[in-house]
Amino acid sequence: MNGTVNLHNCVYWASVNPHVPVGKEVNLPGVNVWCGLSSRSLIGPFFFEGTVTSQVYLDMLQISIFPTIRELFGDEKFSMARQQDGAPPHYHRDVRAYLDDTVPGRWIGRRGATEYPPRSPDLTPLDFYLWGTLKDEVYRLKPATLNALRETIEASCAAITPDTLTAVVRSGVRRHRRSLAADGGHFEQIQ
Repeated sequence: MNGTVNLHNCVYWASVNPHVPVGKEVNLPGVNVWCGLSSRSLIGPFFFEGTVTSQVYLDMLQISIFPTIRELFGDEKFSMARQQDGAPPHYHRDVRAYLDDTVPGRWIGRRGATEYPPRSPDLTPLDFYLWGTLKDEVYRLKPATLNALRETIEASCAAITPDTLTAVVRSGVRRHRRSLAADGGHFEQIQ
């Protein structure tokens, strides 16, 4: 509610160990939200109630996320790659088994079909576009209640145009190509 975003999965890069202190207030009211992104549409947002455990995440995949993907894309979902970071709920054996059965060979993550690279810079469109854009829009409006916060997130997601999503995905592809050309090392930022 105060405009902070969980930075649990953020990585700080420097030529020397920066020992970056990240202060945060605990037990603030807020929401946990999942969103997917393709060049055609956003998938979600989906809201988690309470703590995101492996079982809560697996239920969300089975009940909300994959049924929505099937509805939006039909059999095309099997040509998509699904990427998730190494957060503990994503790494649980039941989640990995479900992904192996549902999208065999098409998911990126810790111990996935494609291993999520260790110390990988955040190259996903969700990291370099969506979460910052949503945070800017949502907290510009300063919702006063959790329901208003959810409604603002939903409205902000709905306002993102297909043209914007296409541009974001193209930018992500350029970033990945630059990273591959640099053999996973540092490369100059592109606009």
